[in-house]
Amino acid sequence: MKEITVHCAHDKMEDVVKLVAHPKNPNEHPKKQVELLAKIIRAQGWRSPVVVSKRSGYVVAGHGRIQAAQLLGLDSVPVNTQDFESEAEEYAHLMADNKIAEYAELQTDKVGDILEELKKVDFDLDLTGF
Repeated sequence: MKEITVHCAHDKMEDVVKLVAHPKNPNEHPKKQVELLAKIIRAQGWRSPVVVSKRSGYVVAGHGRIQAAQLLGLDSVPVNTQDFESEAEEYAHLMADNKIAEYAELQTDKVGDILEELKKVDFDLDLTGF
């Protein structure tokens, strides 16, 4: 497998086996989602790092990206370590990272326009998530 390019800011590359999933992460990542995420990472590289709390050492954001990396057979992922002053702040970020995008209102006409443009250049539409 070719090396995956890292485009995002990160503190270090961390071995995936050293990362500890947050035990209270409420999100489960279905196989189909992880497979699609792996395809996107393989094609576009790393655009977002895994976020790890300096306070607890737990992954606070990026559980799905870790699973995608494992599916790709990668040994390490880009990690950004962040300060959280309390367990409550960690929980809030964990929950918001999983939920906030769901509140966006998709403008389907614009989506259609973009997908049509991508079809014209023979772009793999799977990489858009649609």
